[in-house]
This record gives sequence, C-alpha cells and structure tokens, in this order.
Amino acid sequence: MSDLHAKLAQSGDHHHSHGIIHMMIEGALIGGVTALLAHLVSNGLSHVVDKWQSGEHHAIDAEQLKSILGVDKLSAIAEKTGLSVDDAAKYLSEHLPGAAKKHFGG
Repeated sequence: MSDLHAKLAQSGDHHHSHGIIHMMIEGALIGGVTALLAHLVSNGLSHVVDKWQSGEHHAIDAEQLKSILGVDKLSAIAEKTGLSVDDAAKYLSEHLPGAAKKHFGG
C-alpha cells in the first residue's frame, strides 16, 4: 500500500486529510484552495461555499465536482495521487468541506 493510500485509509485523521486535499488541489494546478473555492462560486455553488465560510459542514456531491472541475483537472489529481478519477472526486467531495472550513479559519 502506498503512503498516500495509507493516509487515505486513515479516515479519522483530519490533519492528514487536510494535507492530502491541499496536495490534490495543488497537484492539479487548480491554484490552491482560494482559487478552487472561487471556481465553485463562479459555477453556481456560492451557497455551498457560504455555508463553509460560516462554519457549516455542507456536503458537496462527487458528481457535481466532476462536472465543475472537469476531466482534465480530475485526471491530474488522479494521476498525482494514484487514485481513479471517481475515487479522487469522491475523496475531494468528502474532505473539501473540512479543508474549506480550515481555510476560513474554522
């Protein structure tokens, strides 16, 4: 099992989750959490980002992320992490709310 897969298996470890999310985002050349959140806002998810900013844990669907981020960015994330595109989208959808909350100081 790779180091990344071992970290992904540690579902309760929020420190690792936050680091992996940042690595996934930076690895896809998205431009960091700020740019990703701006991208979500510009694609109709301002209500979700607003909830994260206010400290709420509002889920985001993996299929929504796939649609918004597109195949190229998710493929880059998948390649960087060794995950499939579907697994990368699922992991991001599960952990992005926590990373956003931390980004906003929560």
